[in-house]
Amino acid sequence: MIGEEQGDTKPRGLDASRAAEEFLGNRFHYSAGLDNEIGFFLKKKVVNFMGNKIKLPSLLIFCVLAIACNFTHSYAKKQTIQPGPENGRDSHISKGCGDENKNFGSKESMGVGQRDTKRVLIRFDLTSIPPDAIISSAELQLCLAEDYYFDQKRVIYAHRITGFWKDKEVTWNQGIEKRNWQVSGGDFDYEIESAKSLIGRNYGWVSWDVTRTIKEWLKGEYVNFGFLLKEQNCENEPIWFLSSELEWEAYRPRLVISYETEGVCPGPVPPEPISPGIKVYPNPFKPSEGHTEITFTNLPSGASVKIFHIEGRIIATLKEAAGEAKWEVKDSEGNKVSSGLYLYRVESDGGNQTGKVVIIR
Repeated sequence: MIGEEQGDTKPRGLDASRAAEEFLGNRFHYSAGLDNEIGFFLKKKVVNFMGNKIKLPSLLIFCVLAIACNFTHSYAKKQTIQPGPENGRDSHISKGCGDENKNFGSKESMGVGQRDTKRVLIRFDLTSIPPDAIISSAELQLCLAEDYYFDQKRVIYAHRITGFWKDKEVTWNQGIEKRNWQVSGGDFDYEIESAKSLIGRNYGWVSWDVTRTIKEWLKGEYVNFGFLLKEQNCENEPIWFLSSELEWEAYRPRLVISYETEGVCPGPVPPEPISPGIKVYPNPFKPSEGHTEITFTNLPSGASVKIFHIEGRIIATLKEAAGEAKWEVKDSEGNKVSSGLYLYRVESDGGNQTGKVVIIR
């Protein structure tokens, strides 16, 4: 008879119910993310279904889906940052023929090379990348301004810039107006981030792998001052790339970042950690409410706190004393800082921690 075996008077549905009960008793008890009441409800419902002779394969599928809901899933995304004239931050700098103090930030093209007398500076705003993003790749991409044919290999290097600059003020000698670079030609890390070789016919897009530096910026290990592109010393003419000032938006410089974010199905909210973290108050800072300074508490011994303008320049450095540091909301020259969003980085032997403060005057 269907549903019975020879020598056995118990229906198969009952055996399946028992199997379901044992399976669910183990699995739902093991799954710490499922609430006890929800687990009991699902267990009861499924066992009842099995009592009505719902087939075991359907049950197993249901159980797998229920348990999978409690697991963390990764969501892959790709984001292209390609600003225009208003938000783009790029320029080239040049020396020779009186160019050392000229700014080229409003030009639609940027030159690299010519015996290393021309270098490109470029920076992208990374605030659109989620703070929990797990970066898998990042590419800096520039479009050549014309077709080229190179008989000999040309190598363009990408370096991490280490000083503040403004695209409409930067020159070979100065990062911003009336403030010289520490070294003429731009302050940058001499370690090569990425290199691109060009030989034969070249046109269209050229890319550099900048994954490592993007990860370091997003972790707060370094401040995002952008990239500097330079070429080895050679006798050749410069290579020209299109800038963010270009009218054709499709060919402006871009940064393409691939990353994953983690998400979980709704479940119990975990309690906040008991150990105290770094606290900043008042935040936002409002002089109209009687605020006179911002205090950083629970700082590690020997820590320093660096305050940055949203564009990346350091405006103040504080030292820890008795676990605290106080900022009078002034820059290093004693001037009151204006309203806006500011970044801070707490540096200590145990690592770095970053955050934001808001000033409302």
